[in-house]
Amino acid sequence: MLIDSKLLPKLAKIEEYYMEMRFKKVAEISPMQMYETREHLRREPDKNTNVKWRNVNRGQRWGGSGVTAWFRGDFRLPMDCEGKKVFLNARTGGESLLLMNGEPQGVFDRFHPIVLLTMKGRTGDRYHIALESYSGSTFPGTQPHEKDIVVAPKSLVFDGADILLQREDVCDFVYNLRVLRQLINALDEHSLRRNQIIKALNKVFAVIDFIPMDQPEKVWRPKLAQARKIMQPLMENKNAPTTPTFGVVNHSHIDTAWLWTLAETRRKCARTFSSMLNLMEQYPEAVFIQSAPCHAEMIREDYPEIFERMKKIARARRWEPNGGMWVEAEVNIASGESLVRNFLFGQQATREMFDYTSDTLWLPDVFGFPASLPQIMRGCGVEYFCTTKLDWNDSTRFPYDTFHWKGIDGTTVLVHFNTIACWADPESLHEFWKRVQHKEIQDRRLCAIGHGDGGGGPMMEMLEVARRIEDLEGCPRIRHTTVSKFMKGVRDELQELPTWSGEMYLENHRGTLTSIADIKRLNRKAEIALRNAEFINVLAASGKGFSYPKEDLRKIWKNLLILQFHDILPGSSIKQVNIEAIDSYQKILREAQALERRALENISHKEKKSNGMNILLFNSLSWERSGEINLEKIPAGFIPSDENIQSQTIINPAGERRLILGGVSIPALGGTIIPFKKGKKTGRTPFKVSENKIETPYAIVTLDKNGAIVSLLDKRAKREIVKYGGVLNRFMLGADIPDAWDNWNTDAGQKVKTSPGAKLIKRKVAAVGNLQLRLRTEYQIGTASKLVQDIVFHALSEQIDFESVLDWKERRALLKTAFDFDILCDFARHEIQFGHLERPMHWNQADDRAQFEVCAHKWTDISDNGFGVALLNDCKYGVCAKDGDFTLTLIKAGVHPDERADAGRHYFTYSILPHAQPFSVDAVARPAYELNTPIITLQSDATVACPPSLFTIDAPNVIVESIKWAEGKKGYTVRLYEAGKMGTHVSIKFSSIPRRVWQTNMLEENPIPLDRANSAINIYIRPFEIKTLVCEI
Repeated sequence: MLIDSKLLPKLAKIEEYYMEMRFKKVAEISPMQMYETREHLRREPDKNTNVKWRNVNRGQRWGGSGVTAWFRGDFRLPMDCEGKKVFLNARTGGESLLLMNGEPQGVFDRFHPIVLLTMKGRTGDRYHIALESYSGSTFPGTQPHEKDIVVAPKSLVFDGADILLQREDVCDFVYNLRVLRQLINALDEHSLRRNQIIKALNKVFAVIDFIPMDQPEKVWRPKLAQARKIMQPLMENKNAPTTPTFGVVNHSHIDTAWLWTLAETRRKCARTFSSMLNLMEQYPEAVFIQSAPCHAEMIREDYPEIFERMKKIARARRWEPNGGMWVEAEVNIASGESLVRNFLFGQQATREMFDYTSDTLWLPDVFGFPASLPQIMRGCGVEYFCTTKLDWNDSTRFPYDTFHWKGIDGTTVLVHFNTIACWADPESLHEFWKRVQHKEIQDRRLCAIGHGDGGGGPMMEMLEVARRIEDLEGCPRIRHTTVSKFMKGVRDELQELPTWSGEMYLENHRGTLTSIADIKRLNRKAEIALRNAEFINVLAASGKGFSYPKEDLRKIWKNLLILQFHDILPGSSIKQVNIEAIDSYQKILREAQALERRALENISHKEKKSNGMNILLFNSLSWERSGEINLEKIPAGFIPSDENIQSQTIINPAGERRLILGGVSIPALGGTIIPFKKGKKTGRTPFKVSENKIETPYAIVTLDKNGAIVSLLDKRAKREIVKYGGVLNRFMLGADIPDAWDNWNTDAGQKVKTSPGAKLIKRKVAAVGNLQLRLRTEYQIGTASKLVQDIVFHALSEQIDFESVLDWKERRALLKTAFDFDILCDFARHEIQFGHLERPMHWNQADDRAQFEVCAHKWTDISDNGFGVALLNDCKYGVCAKDGDFTLTLIKAGVHPDERADAGRHYFTYSILPHAQPFSVDAVARPAYELNTPIITLQSDATVACPPSLFTIDAPNVIVESIKWAEGKKGYTVRLYEAGKMGTHVSIKFSSIPRRVWQTNMLEENPIPLDRANSAINIYIRPFEIKTLVCEI
């Protein structure tokens, strides 16, 4: 090249210098006042409060972890501003919301130093500004070796606020130069276009002043005009017809909580949305996607003036409230019904607030996607899915960018991997296009520009650059678009797209299946508590004189869904977020149980005083429950009056007394009454215990000296379950320091750091009776932790439970329990929402090896053609089921961003369930539901009556997931699904015949009437199909 090779870095420096000259200061706001607080006030404190304002000058220090400072001042526009755009540059040191004459108008942060005040200034106009500035908070960082990120007292500096006018010619020069420089960097060195740009910019360099601030403005500015004239022809060349196109939409990904609390998110939304609205006034081509309705509701509650502006611009189809879900949820761990409610509330909210129905699920930052999601999406009126997260895979690359995704039931949705938190500039777009894998069928990509995670959104510089490259030779073409319009174009115009079947597994962030164990446990308990509360309230409201608490339950559900946000439920947030989440979960449990009890009181139909005590037992599951019934809070000394009912009192490892009953049957979706009396019941035990051997009605079990099971002989199948030389329930402990993202990640190499980590302290028989044998074992785990565990053997079931209380004190460690089952199979079945997924048990391919930790809900099963073993659990999600490696992860103790390493007491139960038959729903899924779903009970000293079952179903492979009050009708909604991958005819027989039964989508819309034969309806349900029935009463 004949031109100096140092030209390009010099042009980059010239761009930096002229960037500083884009605005001219015309006035300083002075005097100003400040006020510091820890409160979130939403509005500038007024004179009627006890706030003490003080004068503030440049250089004033303020702040500290969690501190907010308010700054305020008044000014009039000087004569120079007449008829011009006027801007404000405020340098508070914190992340600031600008209120101008009381109205929120934008954000000041490191990406947004300048905000528009008015499009057309008028001399003498008076303005009052207030700035709510947040200093941030101290936290331990996010990476394994990161030091604390400290916001020290008085560590922020206020540096004044200035009124600015824009030098439009300088702006034009700077943005044109940026575009042309980036084209040089992006284009091939042999490109004629690239070399023509270099030649022209060499001429620009020749005429321009390198450092304008070294010269008077009257010297450098005329030269700038010459430079712009040289550059202008380069900006007018258009693209050829075969140029790829990028759809551009403005966006800000706002984490509902993460390195800040839920309360701070409300302020982040205000800052971000007001900033975007300000920019949209300046750039009429801009379109913004606002994806989480929960954020819009926060703004409606706290900042109604921002919300009204959002509504207005949404009517112009420039504000796109399109994301599908109420909150951008963690979708691996949340239950199927939780996902449906998330869509239901999301669609209802966008319709109510914006008269808009979402067609796209927008989840850019979620850690993998279950194979049941396509059916849930379609059932909720959502046909498109946009995400970015699978680009984070650490082992293999996902093979497609735009494709049809087929779920476990065969439902498909259209998926596009967009970009996010980026610029639409030449270098970025070229790089994004290079990453498109199948260019023969894909000619476009969606680019969501703007800063996110903590909000902020697009910058004016992003929009200026985007304006210049709409159709510029050498750069992919861009079109401002809504996400919906872009996805419809993909649907209608791109042919022969590939299909991906099954889950979209993220080869990363596997530790989020376990981190912050209390949140995982309480989430499971809360989901089931709401299931039971809704069922029992429907049962009560189906009678007379009881009103279903729809709004109360709706409020509880919305609170639960917020907690399922993709940095709360995964356990990847700071300590304060986790503390608040656990408190909120406990409140949800209390509120759900209170509503359940209120309905029970109504149902019980108390009549006259009884001589003894009656216990009402209700079963919210869709099959009869028999075998053992576990009851809490039964007064000591009471036993069933019926001599045929077995009973045994036990004390569990948590020190809680339980009454175990046998010989009781509770009808499906109904209840029964058990009279009790004072007394003591004994019975023969079917268990035999020696030092290291236990015999039950179902198995002969041998323990080693450390308490693990080294032999389990199934008496019915006459089969050894433990692999030769193996054990069951071996505790494996190892250092867990991932390469990155401490509380998120567990690396494959962690396995080599893992070894048996439990030392037996003592073991004893804690209970032996006619129903249960409990072998209580106490272990030291690691250096400082203690585990007390009851191995529970049952007289009425082959299931073996491991009820556990762990006092955890290790740091940066991972605890698992391992099982060496002697089962030959090629794949394991893992429960996911509304069905199960079959995952290979081998390590053959790179993607198989990447799935060393996967998500399972209540059960995982491995079976050959005649026998199998299921691993059940009541609150754990991280499983490995591979040849030679079958583990359940119990605790992950990362220290970033929550430094406590999950220290404290943890309660959990897991179980092994041999079954002398191939996998079936009644052999595996039903016991897992029973382990997790408590019997609903009510004690009464009066004679009570029990209503009949709501209805019964006759297909053992069909499960009723929820029963709730209907949306918009007097009646109830039933959601059921086929759980065994087997199409089935189902007969649903009602005890009280509904007036009409409709089959609807999951939003309870598009009703199709179902024919009723006497008291029953008959339907066919496809493998893994979810059906929603609305029963009008």
